[in-house]
Amino acid sequence: RVQPLTLELLKRMEARREQKVRQVAEEFATRPQGYVIGKGDVLQIIVWDHPELTTPAGQFRDAETSGQQVGEDGYLYYPYVGMIKAAGMNIPAIRDVLTERLSRYIANPQLDVRVVGYRSKRVYVVGEVNTPGVLPITDIPLTIADAISLSGGLTPTAHKSGVNVSRDGRVYEIDLKALYDFADSSQNLMLQHGDIVNVLDRSQQKVFVMGEVKRPGAVEIINGDLSLSAALGEVGGFNQNSSDPGNIYVIRGSENTQPEIFHLDARYASGMILAERFDMRAQDVIF
Repeated sequence: RVQPLTLELLKRMEARREQKVRQVAEEFATRPQGYVIGKGDVLQIIVWDHPELTTPAGQFRDAETSGQQVGEDGYLYYPYVGMIKAAGMNIPAIRDVLTERLSRYIANPQLDVRVVGYRSKRVYVVGEVNTPGVLPITDIPLTIADAISLSGGLTPTAHKSGVNVSRDGRVYEIDLKALYDFADSSQNLMLQHGDIVNVLDRSQQKVFVMGEVKRPGAVEIINGDLSLSAALGEVGGFNQNSSDPGNIYVIRGSENTQPEIFHLDARYASGMILAERFDMRAQDVIF
């Protein structure tokens, strides 16, 4: 299963990479419009000109403490209205229900409804950020860049190109380097309830160079950017006395996939041009 490293192969690999980025962006783009009320959220409901229906916050009580909380069953109680299935509704919908039911007792009721405690939806940020923890999702959509910024930013050992987002049993790879360094907004994806953002460290981001080179060993991938030619250069290049530049192999695989083997013929300058365009991945072996 040895694949010759050619220009056509590089173009196919780049096309697959772009298709994967588009596919991830499309999956993350499907999200509900506006904030949807959930279990545990706290609402503040104000009926103008009827202070008896509005619990005042007062000097020592904030709006979240004095608001109405959606119960674990998803229902909300309000005077004269009774129980409302608030979970799953947005603000305009619950305002319409309250207005319709209160109109039986109050002529032309004027209501203001807002969420003062966002407790039902959260995102988890772990790994190489300064303050890992839990972030609430509010009426302002939360992106990956927002989540990392609210978590104190990346640590010095973070791997920018190795950010994983876990959602519904699947893991998506995100390239923050493309977002931060090249303003690639396709990587700044929207998060939803239950997502886990894991910023990897770069200690495992290495390529292993073996065989007839001057200094066999490991080469670190810095911020996800290392070409085959750069990896060979880091170990001093070929051993001029014993190497065969026409037989350079890159072995790539994982525990769950069939290994791939790429063959590069570097006896001529065209081979090194191809090596410059071939991007290495963590745990690749160059022989």
